[in-house]
Formats: sequence, structure tokens, C-alpha cells
Amino acid sequence: LDDDWRRATADITDWCDDLTKSFRPDGVLNLTATLAGRLLARRLVPQGGPLLGFALDEHGFGLDADAWSTFLQAASRDRGCSPFNLVDVIRRVAGVGDQTPVFTLRCPDAERRAVVHRQLAEAAPEGCEGFVALQPGAREDRRRWPVASFAAVGDRLWREQRLCPVLVGSTAEQHLAESYATAATAPFISLVGRTRLPDLAAALSCTRALVTNDTGTMHLAAGLGLPVLAIFLATAQPWDTGPYSDDACCLEPDMPCHPCPFGVPCPHDHACHDTIRPADVAALLLGRLTKGAWHGVPVKGARVWVARRDAHGFIDLASASAHGDAFASGHDDASASGHEQETRTAWIREQRHFYRQFLDLKRPAATAGCPLPSLRAPDLSCALPQAFRHDCATVLGQASALLHLLGEQGLLLQRTSSDLAKQRFLTTCGRIHALFEQSPHFRALAHLWLSEMQTAGASLDTILQLASLYRPLATPWHDHLSVATD
Repeated sequence: LDDDWRRATADITDWCDDLTKSFRPDGVLNLTATLAGRLLARRLVPQGGPLLGFALDEHGFGLDADAWSTFLQAASRDRGCSPFNLVDVIRRVAGVGDQTPVFTLRCPDAERRAVVHRQLAEAAPEGCEGFVALQPGAREDRRRWPVASFAAVGDRLWREQRLCPVLVGSTAEQHLAESYATAATAPFISLVGRTRLPDLAAALSCTRALVTNDTGTMHLAAGLGLPVLAIFLATAQPWDTGPYSDDACCLEPDMPCHPCPFGVPCPHDHACHDTIRPADVAALLLGRLTKGAWHGVPVKGARVWVARRDAHGFIDLASASAHGDAFASGHDDASASGHEQETRTAWIREQRHFYRQFLDLKRPAATAGCPLPSLRAPDLSCALPQAFRHDCATVLGQASALLHLLGEQGLLLQRTSSDLAKQRFLTTCGRIHALFEQSPHFRALAHLWLSEMQTAGASLDTILQLASLYRPLATPWHDHLSVATD
């Protein structure tokens, strides 16, 4: 574009034409909220075909196809407002949320696997009883567990089980392999920079497990059904970007500041990097490989989670922090085990329960005369601390009152369109947004409310129908928190 915008425009036009002719899509699912992504999606969607996810209207303004799409962007603004695994959100955006989720990847072909297995066998040290993959790299250095810690885990795997570590990663991560070689005392094999994606999949399928940071390799291994032990540091947290796989194990620092907010320098000199100890990681992995279970290992300084599916088909996390009996009971809701009772965990579960129902509601709301939707409160009592509950209940109570006021002002506007009535109506809309925006617990709702109001545009009926959806969210949630507070 900087060189010649006319040639760039011609190039992208030709590329889009070639793609639509060769691929012939039935529709487009856009999961990228940037302007460029929205423009490209609009250009590629066939005439009459669906455009799901992030789109543009005919005037070039952002348009989200559904509430889940808006929530996908809204939840990323605050680390405490990401209660769903991103894959589950994407399932809803794609319109397949009501189907049984089965997300396994096709196993690499036998010939490719045989080639990679032969390479590993030829490079394996004498006495090798198998392989375990290690991915020491990550997109950002601050989200990367120390290489020396990976080496300590690899040394123990070899020492106790004669499992040979296999390093994987991109060419840009070659320096990490060199650092590993300096720190390690046991033999290992490095495939760093030597595998394309199909070869990496074949290599993973030849190993017994993967120890990794929050990476694409983690998701690839989860899709192949490989046991995964993933470490989440800095801004990474397993609740939203964890492996989409039953029985995957996720570790994160047991620190009040974790996960870090986006765009904020660490005030603790990345202390979380040393909080998760190699001895604990090795013990967890060895327990899984020898006994078939992640739990039962005393772990200090880390929250240990094991992925499982909840009653609604969403990936959930259960605490396995040395509370084996409680974990093995299989309860999906908050229990007395591990980190289940922490404020962060309890709040995530509150959000999951109410947002799942709210975001599934059809937009716009039912027309006048039809009953409003009803959201069900959790069967279990709220586990949030009293002060936290009080703060949240206060916001939701005020929101419920403002939404009622907005409805009354809307009825007045339908009878008279005076400037004063319009101004009061718009002021109330703004007050609802400001109320959510000023609360650290409801900023996702602030973005959702603003985006859906903008989409509703100048249609008073649509705005009132939209507002009628938010009261069934605010009122029962407020009542649930208030009862717990009392």
C-alpha cells in the first residue's frame, strides 16, 4: 500500500477473485474483528450467502452477526471477563453450538509417521523407552516458562522412566534449543526448526505427552488426543485459551496478580516464571504417565486445573491441586477442593452460568405481548465473598432500575417525540453503559450493550426490544447475589 495503492488494490482484487472461483465458499465465518478482516470477509462472502462473526454494514460501520461475536471481542478487554474457552465461543459464533462438540484432528498419515518415528529411533539414546515432547517457546517471552525448568523436567523424565525429551518449535526458537542443551544433563532430541506443520503433528503422535507453554503446538497436540500439560504465564490463562481437550492439565501461578492485564508492564519482575517448580511439573506428568491421573500431587505456588466438559457441553476446569478425592467425585460446579472456592473461580462460574443463557437469546427480543425470556439462577448458593457479592448486586440492581426506566421513557417516546423525551431516553442509554463500564466486573456487558445499541440504530422498537433482553439478565442475577448476601 505504501508503494502504490492502485497496484495493491488490483492485487487484492485478483486474489479474492481467484479464491472465490477456486474455493467457491457457501458463506464466510470471520473471527477477526479488525477493519481489514471485516473488509476481506465482506469482499469474499458470496451473494446471498451468510456472513457470520465480524462484518461491516453497507455504510462501512462494524456489524457483529450475533451476541456471541460481540462477546468474543468484549471479553478480551478484561482478564476477569473471559469465562468461556474461545473454542466454545467460536462454536456459538459459527452456529454449531447446539451440536455435540467433537474436535479431534485427523491423525497424520502412516507414511509420514513412519518417517518421523524412524528419525526419532535413529537419534534416540541407548536404553530409550519412549519420547515426551517439550515446547519451550511461546509467542512472547513473558509467557515462556524458563528453558532451564524445561530441562529439569526433561532430565527427570529420562532419569526415572528413560523417556527421551523431544524439543519442538520454530526456526526462530533455535536459541531456546541451544539454551536447553546448556542446561540439560540428560540426552534429548531437538526437532526445533526442522518440522513443518504436518511433520510436527507426526512427531507429536510419536510421543507419549507434551509439556508446553500456551502455544499453537499445545492446541495441535490436544486435537491429536495427546496428554497435554500446559503452563500459563503472564496474560495467558487456561479459562479462555486452554487446550480444548478432556483431561488436559493446565498450570498457572497461584498469585493474586495472575493473569496479567494486557498492555501493563509487570511490577513484580515476572516472578510468576519461577513460581511453578520443575519438580512439581515432572511429578504431575509422571503421575499421569504411570498412574493415568493428574491429581494427588502436592503442588505449591501453582493452581492445577484439569479440563473436563460440563453439563452443557462447554469445556470447564476442575481443580486438581492435591485434592484427589474431591476432584474424582466429578462435580462440575464449585466444590470445596483446591482453588474452586477462590473469588476468581467463583466469579468465572457465575459469569458462565448467566452469560451462556443470555447470549443464546435471540435478537431482537420478542415483540409486544409475548412473554419475556426467563434466565435460571444457579441451583447452588453463591460462593463469592460478601463484599464482592454486594458490589455486583448493587450494579445489577441499578441496571435493572435503569432498564425499567428506559422502557417507560420509550413508551413515552412512542406517544410523543419531543426533544426533551428523546434527550432523556438517550441519557438513560448512556447511564446504563457508564454503569457497566465503571465496574471492573461488568465491562464485557458495557461493550456488549454499546455495540448492540449501535446496531439497533435509530429504530426505537428495536432498542426497546433489546433493552427488554437485558432486564431478564440483570434482575435474576441481582436476586441471586442479593439472597447470598443476605
